[in-house]
Amino acid sequence: MLHYPFIKVSGATYYEIGKDYGRQAKDLIAHAISDYKQVFAGSSDRSWEEIQQFALSFVDITRRVAPEVMEEVEGIAEGSGFSLADIMVVNCRYEITKFPQKHECTTAAVLPEAARDGKMYLVKNWDYRVGIMDHVMIIHITQPDGTRIMGLTEAGQVIRGGMNSHGLGSVSNNLQSIYDAWAVGLPTVFARRQLLKYKTFDEIKDFILNFPRAVSCNIMIAGYKEKKAVDFEVYPGGVDMIETENGVVTHANHFVVQPEIHALQRSPRDARLRELLMKKHGEIDAEYIKCCMADHENYPQALCRHPADPTLPLGMRSCTVSNEIMDFEAGVIHICAGQPCSGEYSTYVL
Repeated sequence: MLHYPFIKVSGATYYEIGKDYGRQAKDLIAHAISDYKQVFAGSSDRSWEEIQQFALSFVDITRRVAPEVMEEVEGIAEGSGFSLADIMVVNCRYEITKFPQKHECTTAAVLPEAARDGKMYLVKNWDYRVGIMDHVMIIHITQPDGTRIMGLTEAGQVIRGGMNSHGLGSVSNNLQSIYDAWAVGLPTVFARRQLLKYKTFDEIKDFILNFPRAVSCNIMIAGYKEKKAVDFEVYPGGVDMIETENGVVTHANHFVVQPEIHALQRSPRDARLRELLMKKHGEIDAEYIKCCMADHENYPQALCRHPADPTLPLGMRSCTVSNEIMDFEAGVIHICAGQPCSGEYSTYVL
């Protein structure tokens, strides 16, 4: 049964954290860089060197907006022995592969009023290419100030989402709007890493409302102390918020507040997930969430996705890469490597 590698990193500075990460994950990072070289060779008219230069164009804005994140990235490069340009490509793959984009990921938050025993959950099915499954990893970070962070990422990337020891968590989805452009903003992966550095819900909210961006993304955050969750549809020039309704909020890959700015076909997955969760309103627990995320209705546009498109090489086909269920009360994340209908869950303690 598939299980993703797990590493723990720490350091007195963010550079040292990155260096520790790079040393421990250098073989996985090599897989990631090799994978993206193959992907771009078959899907882009740009050379690897041109793609590297595009990725490096995000360095200055990252140093300005999220300097400690940039230090961590530089440490990853040093620790792994790969160039900063290579590591930036892996971290900026969302921006590089943005046009055209496919549907990716389904997320949800469940507040105590909707859960059994007053629990609170943040949930994500991560949908992406089969080809990344040999370099997905779970990372636990102890920051210089003692804050602990844990979640999933692709090797070489900073953490993409997860939970921290202040009772805060974030998950995200792809969005594509008519305003998205080949331009420089803070890369979305770096924005997600920055969120998990914060200690309060309001700090995260303020950052999401104000960070500079050139492409769209969806970010859902939850605060256990506040017993609150909000979804943010983020696009160049604006942000729309979606509050929980009856203690539940779900999202997939289309704009809900302003559907007219959406550039992709509407997905049925968020409505289906809400329907399933509401069937056990007040009794939702981790085991039931696992069943929901393994649902196959609307296949091949189901919550649990399988590599169905025979016109693509297997490594390029979309599937559910993982499911993660954050239990804030217990301080754990239940993670399934691969499709939740057939994969095995492991529980990781923050």
